[in-house]
Amino acid sequence: MKIAVMTDTSAGIDFAEADQRHITLLPAPIMFGNRQYHEYKDLSTADYYRLMRLAKTKKVVPTAPQLSMKTIEAACHGLVKQGYTDVIIVGPSLGISGFVNTLAAFAESIEAIHVWPWDSRGILTVMGDQVRLAAELVNRGATVDEVFSQLTLLRQTIHSVFVVDSIKPLLRTGEVNPTGPGSTPLHAGKPILSFEPSGKMRYAGSTLRWRGARGDFLDDLAVDLAATYPVRATILNADQPEATSRWLAAAQERFPTVKFDVALIGPSFGVHVGDGAMGMAWSQDFQSLIPDNEK
Repeated sequence: MKIAVMTDTSAGIDFAEADQRHITLLPAPIMFGNRQYHEYKDLSTADYYRLMRLAKTKKVVPTAPQLSMKTIEAACHGLVKQGYTDVIIVGPSLGISGFVNTLAAFAESIEAIHVWPWDSRGILTVMGDQVRLAAELVNRGATVDEVFSQLTLLRQTIHSVFVVDSIKPLLRTGEVNPTGPGSTPLHAGKPILSFEPSGKMRYAGSTLRWRGARGDFLDDLAVDLAATYPVRATILNADQPEATSRWLAAAQERFPTVKFDVALIGPSFGVHVGDGAMGMAWSQDFQSLIPDNEK
């Protein structure tokens, strides 16, 4: 058995890191009107937000369609030629994308390689760390079952929270329904979004100031920092360098012993949260789930 790990760029992994970790990385498609781009391949995050701001004046709404199954099939055939018998494909949360379900149905038609879909129940860094963990375990000789066992442990610890300028993009894409059963009514101010353990993104209220959301997020993080496992935390931003500097300073002042990473919200999730978004994501440090001794 020879196992490959595959994902797309919504995991926040670039092609240089993917090559280093032996991850098959596919660029997520981004549509501006009738023109298609590919995340990190012919559309950088900075270029995306520049185009997004220009598109507002032309009333062009960017979208992020699912990866086509033809693209998946071609990538799988490429892996077969390299001698792989199995491939673990980590996808964005089913709460915001139907990719994993579509893949699970399509996988039955791929006979040359055994396809193992995995719902990350997240996006960006918490999804990316699951990919990184899978790749490290596979490189150490783990079986698919062993990889899934460790991914389950990591997935149980993930948290992602965001504050956005407007909820309109999410209402348009249908990813958040603030009028559904058990939902929180919309309030004035900047909307706060949170991923539930199931992977569904929900509207969690609003704040009048960025500072209020930041304080709430750090309060939530404090709970997990008290856990017995090491925590990896990331400050996420949609091309907001000044706000990111303030958030990083506040986080490091409150938790001086914690190392905070910083990452951009890429185009594939930026279409949902807009260009004014800030967020935080954290989970158990994936490296703590890698056995010390190679098999």
